Amino acid sequence: MRTPYVTLDANANYRNPSRGPRLNKVVFRNHFSKTEALRLCTTTEGYVDLVTELTPKDVQQVESSPYAKLVTSEGNEVVTGIFNRFQSDVDLDDYNLRMAINMAIRRDDIIQNVYGGYATLTPALTPPWAYDFPEELEPIMYSRQQSRQLFESSSYPKSRPLKIVAFKKHENLLLAVAAQIEETLSIWVETIVIPVQEETKWIRVVAEKKLTPGWDILIASATTQFYEGTPAFFHRELFGFDGALRTGPELPEFDEVYREMVSQIRRKELLAAAKDVDRFVYQNALSLFLCVPHKLYAVNRHVDFKPYRTTFELAETEVGEMHWSRRR
Repeated sequence: MRTPYVTLDANANYRNPSRGPRLNKVVFRNHFSKTEALRLCTTTEGYVDLVTELTPKDVQQVESSPYAKLVTSEGNEVVTGIFNRFQSDVDLDDYNLRMAINMAIRRDDIIQNVYGGYATLTPALTPPWAYDFPEELEPIMYSRQQSRQLFESSSYPKSRPLKIVAFKKHENLLLAVAAQIEETLSIWVETIVIPVQEETKWIRVVAEKKLTPGWDILIASATTQFYEGTPAFFHRELFGFDGALRTGPELPEFDEVYREMVSQIRRKELLAAAKDVDRFVYQNALSLFLCVPHKLYAVNRHVDFKPYRTTFELAETEVGEMHWSRRR
């Protein structure tokens, strides 16, 4: 159980005074729900200065507030569709089928309609801001004709519905993806939203790999904590022999490319090998590639908050002279 408050006092003897501290005290108020915290941040001063984990539907409330402003940053969470290659009646090891589904998606529409424009396209799984992003890769383009041709050449049983599931946080994305696949491929798509209280159970089934999940595609996400070596967080988690989200037999070819990356001890070689991992996943259409949602924050108008992509940090955050704490 969390305590109502966590207080961080600045270390005045920090070894690098040019970097900080810039705040005397930071108080985390854990007893507020996100809804209440957002209300306080946008309608008052002196209670909540910063709210994290906003969704696009919260943006209007922040932008119309006289007390708060919206701060955004590129995110470290890659949202993707995981193909269940364990399925016995659908061959999701078939490249043509995976590529057909990828080409059935209008990603620009998803970014605008699901994320309100607050997301970035990524060709495969490495975010474009990462040091090991392969710059030559382009997002898979929507093509109704090519998608249908590839789908017809696959072994997919035409009378069978495609089953796509997602966690509650990705419900809107699930519905958008399902609608686009249905429209492009003229097949029935069955959707399931996993209740929050059942998420741990579903994740355990995938991680343990003792049971074959009943779905065909799971819309899920993975996050990274670093700007390089990102396949250790994204690609290994989805396709590696020890990946918790790997849903299918081991992929020796992937493991070979991945081992080449983790064996590097020099940064230049590490980045080059990491790019090869992303290229391999892209060229084989191993995932339903989607996007990287942005991070959205509600911030008091007198707080200069500088977000980090990979972690939540307050190292460079400052408050102006008109901030309520200084006016007093």
